[in-house]
Amino acid sequence: MPAIIVTIKTLQPILATSFQGDPNSDVSYDYIPGSMIRGAVIGCYLQHKKLRELDLTDSETQRLFFQSDHTRYLNAYLVSQKEQHRTLPVPRSWYKLKDAEITEDKATNIYDRSLEQDDEQESFKAIRDQFCVFEDGFVRLYTPERRINIHNTRDRRKGRSSKREGQPHSGGEIFRYDALDAGQTFQSVILCEEQDIDLLEQLLNKPDLWLGGSRSAGYGHTQISYEIQNSWQEFQPLGDEADVDADHLTVTLLSDTLLRDANGQPSADSTLIAAVINAACDSSLPTPEPAHIFSSQTYIGGFNRKWGLPLPQVPALAAGTVIVFENATLTEEQIQQLHWQGIGDRRNEGFGRVAINWHRQASFHVKKPPKPQTTHQQPSISSSSLPLAQRMATQLLRQKLDQLLKTELDRRKLEVGNISNSQLSRLQLIARRGLSSEPASLQDVSEFLNRDNLTKTALEQFQKSRFKQTNEPFYSWLQDRLKNPRSWVAQPPEVQLSTEVKATVDDSLAAEYTLKLIMAVAKQATKEKQK
Repeated sequence: MPAIIVTIKTLQPILATSFQGDPNSDVSYDYIPGSMIRGAVIGCYLQHKKLRELDLTDSETQRLFFQSDHTRYLNAYLVSQKEQHRTLPVPRSWYKLKDAEITEDKATNIYDRSLEQDDEQESFKAIRDQFCVFEDGFVRLYTPERRINIHNTRDRRKGRSSKREGQPHSGGEIFRYDALDAGQTFQSVILCEEQDIDLLEQLLNKPDLWLGGSRSAGYGHTQISYEIQNSWQEFQPLGDEADVDADHLTVTLLSDTLLRDANGQPSADSTLIAAVINAACDSSLPTPEPAHIFSSQTYIGGFNRKWGLPLPQVPALAAGTVIVFENATLTEEQIQQLHWQGIGDRRNEGFGRVAINWHRQASFHVKKPPKPQTTHQQPSISSSSLPLAQRMATQLLRQKLDQLLKTELDRRKLEVGNISNSQLSRLQLIARRGLSSEPASLQDVSEFLNRDNLTKTALEQFQKSRFKQTNEPFYSWLQDRLKNPRSWVAQPPEVQLSTEVKATVDDSLAAEYTLKLIMAVAKQATKEKQK
């Protein structure tokens, strides 16, 4: 049977809500569920056929969307950075040493406890990363990037937060979305029959696809592409087949799996896998030993848009579950059948994917993926917009200088009583005169503070006045500022909007803000004397 490889690039965050988090938050899965992809394809099918709803009695509809033996929509997992391979869930039998750190530069050993067990279990620790792929002789571990946004409820008619009728405490409720971040690439697979290839190609022909919830709030926009492969394999074996015992069978779940017990009730009992495989392949696997089971449980639900109601929540075996069967074998035909069809319920939505003897080594070398090299390209600005952009850059630079001036003023409080208000007022008046000239000039203030131009009494007042924090004389501080107006700015700020637009502190701007600082210090001292 052919396979359609669907590559999904997220242009906006994706909210594929799971059952994690508190009631006031929605936490997305670490992948895009196959049920969500199937729902998007159903929407494209209705639009293509110009239908309002599906005809459940139609054989084509049943074959495309509801019969697990004919068409299956697999989960979209992360794509590796280098070779663009679809990653797979990390087996839960993989452990690392307790103090070992997995980085992108240095290889670290991980151990498969399904093949080699040690009594010193306290020295091992489970791996936290969700997905893995084998590249460049290493196992690369991947974890998807996430984005957390805070939202508040609002009235759709009023366009703002408002209390709802009969709910007095509903106004302004805050909730959180923990979604898959934009700019990531995922890959799904549609397993179908040869006769449905052409129709599915038409449904996937449009590049834009919307997935998940809260689409009107800036979530769910993706860009897709696809290719058809006739010899597709979901995984490549890790290790040498000769290292595996002929009577040693390892089953790894590549997606969450829904099983039913003898009474037909949903169950997360991992020992049921033997019975399910035996029923599907007419095999005779024994019940696995508890020491050979590495499993975890999760809960699966969903939402039926036709009903407008959530689906029942049922327990399931989590992806990555590993079960080892000793003294058991399967034929090559049985293994291929399991790989293609899967096991359990809702296989048409990507559940129940299995891998037989996938990992065949007792230890592996692992690394984190290399960090992508991001190049920050400055935006280009048209010639007609350059004057406006330059004014914007200058204004942003002035805002930074205003903040620096306020910070410096907090450190420059004069001691009250050593200088009169009249001298402070004269200093402010002359500084304002220098500020009003074009460009701003320090010449007037420099001439005013010249020893030959000041009276003996005025010079003594300026020299005796000191700053409270530093005990520095006011007169010497003024002379330093006039000689080097840039000195009070430790790290002169700059603003660059593009290669053509840049604003820096020049001599004129330094003189202007030095005059403003002198005026502010004098005005602050005058207010302190009035108090």
